[in-house]
Amino acid sequence: MWDLTYALTEEIGDPDLFVGRKKEMARLMDWAEGTKRRISKSMGILSRRKKGKTALLQRFFKVLYARNDPQLIPFYYRVHEDRLPKTAFAEEFYRSLLTQYFAFTTRTPEWVDQILSLAELKELAQGDTHVAADLRRMEEILARFPAQAWRHAREAGHRISAARDVRIVQMLDEFQYLNRWIVVSDDNHELEKLCYSYMGAAESKFSPQIVAGSYIGWLGAILRHMTGRYLEWQLESFTADEALAAVYNYAYVYQVPITDETAAYVAEVTDNDQFYIAATISNRKWEKDLTTKDGVREALALETVLGKGEIARVWREYLLGAFAEVNDKNARQIVLYLAAHEPEERGRDQILADLDMDMTDGELEVRLHKLVKADILAEGSSNFHYRGLGDRIFAMVFRRIYGVEIERVSAAKIEDDFKRQLDSARRQIARQKGQVAKYQVRYRLLAASLAGATLADIVAEPSPGWGVQEMLGATLDRFTTIHKAHFHLDQEHLVEIDLHAVSELRDGTDLMIEVKAWEREPTQDVVRRFVRVKASLAGHLERKTVFLFYSESGLGKEPAALLAEAGILILDPAKLARFEMPCSGL
Repeated sequence: MWDLTYALTEEIGDPDLFVGRKKEMARLMDWAEGTKRRISKSMGILSRRKKGKTALLQRFFKVLYARNDPQLIPFYYRVHEDRLPKTAFAEEFYRSLLTQYFAFTTRTPEWVDQILSLAELKELAQGDTHVAADLRRMEEILARFPAQAWRHAREAGHRISAARDVRIVQMLDEFQYLNRWIVVSDDNHELEKLCYSYMGAAESKFSPQIVAGSYIGWLGAILRHMTGRYLEWQLESFTADEALAAVYNYAYVYQVPITDETAAYVAEVTDNDQFYIAATISNRKWEKDLTTKDGVREALALETVLGKGEIARVWREYLLGAFAEVNDKNARQIVLYLAAHEPEERGRDQILADLDMDMTDGELEVRLHKLVKADILAEGSSNFHYRGLGDRIFAMVFRRIYGVEIERVSAAKIEDDFKRQLDSARRQIARQKGQVAKYQVRYRLLAASLAGATLADIVAEPSPGWGVQEMLGATLDRFTTIHKAHFHLDQEHLVEIDLHAVSELRDGTDLMIEVKAWEREPTQDVVRRFVRVKASLAGHLERKTVFLFYSESGLGKEPAALLAEAGILILDPAKLARFEMPCSGL
């Protein structure tokens, strides 16, 4: 038996930090399946930084790699903010693509994070006539016709896919930087604007691309210039249940105490934004108490202060980039004005009249377009109307930086305004049962293990004669990880476990838990499936393992008896909910 192999080191850090995005992942998987029938069109994903775009693409890569469908070969490339001559970039891109191609076809995941040399790739290509010929041609181009290297590299995915009748699925992250960082040569720093060279490659049905970028206005303008080549998809914030799951997930990873009430409040005041949730919980530069609403408000307020918060730092980078192009008081005044009137939009005539600015309508339009491109304003219902981002956290950061200068108000007044905004957040998140329960159980299990609880402290008392009483006195071990797990018992048999708690002790006891958060009680058939999962794993597990079943809606007598007969304990939601993370986790 072996666990599912994942290639590619994710920039998110701990893989357990990835949460949600089920709808988006389903869309990507449908798109990937469509490429096998040559019906999927190249796609552009637009989102601001820290919205989870890179995490989504990298997890998509890992899922495709793990599925090992010979027709779907994933390729992920991130364009970095480093100046490179066009020929050098072409060679790096080409070697990256072939490295990941062979990492997939030879099932060598450690190569994914590398870029093999042309010599190493030629050695690997000896049994692949098409790729071997393509490599020889690239060497010839680099030696004799270097100006053609980018074209050869750019179209390599299509050529190899068509020749081998496979689909190399290309994920090109931070695509917009192709227009900013690639220059003609070391001696000529004129930008090449390589995005537009994808006019033809984007049409490939053998090797379509997913291009993505962190600047919605910038990448959107590029894609619209390439009329009809890419379907546009803007990545949204989490859904309500994903946001709540994310709060529990980050609290688990960073061992930060929260309550069910404050978990919902964190999701609420951050408007379900993945980045804001992560920053509120994970920042360790200052002590925080997220077990009260006042503590949540203080933590989020500190995150908007330059020099203290990650949120402030990221938005500061955006603003520096924006005002490098439109660096005047009028531009800052416009942003503050539109943010103050959110969610309403304003026409250019009203902006000029209300702000009494000494400029023409044409000059204002140029400024507004640049601010939209920099993602600190948004277009309205027409080319004449504009609005703020609808992001109160961004508005707070912006006011902290420029409000005293532009609005002539004190920093204390800005602070009080922000606290009032957070105090007004009273909307309750309507929890959707599903993945939230898995993260809650995970968080509570960690808390129970840190508290030295026994199984009897967290499971329902079994009926006499069920033969599982002897398991109840066992003390929970500390766990190294508690996460979803997949096990291949053989090439055809994949077993999925909702939560696998792995003991930190070499001779410790692991837990495997099935989690059901349904409105109705699970049926006997559902319980029998988990009993079969336990039976299928018997003989394959190298460590002592206790199996548990969790149902928020309870269990009928017959399903409970089936579990007990199989030696499976039943987690008690009420007992588990009593455990909270100790304050020492701060």
